This record gives sequence, C-alpha cells and structure tokens, in this order.
Amino acid sequence: RPSTVEVEANPRAKSARLRVVERL
Repeated sequence: RPSTVEVEANPRAKSARLRVVERL
C-alpha cells in the first residue's frame, strides 16, 4: 500500500494517511 509508505516519508501527513486507513 503506497499510503503506508507516504506516512513514513511524511510524518506530518501521518494523521491524514492514518485517517484513510481507518476509513478502510
């Protein structure tokens, strides 16, 4: 999942990406 990779690359976007994971 590219989303997880982006979370590591952008810790600031972690909240936004984490939200997407919860939505799934």
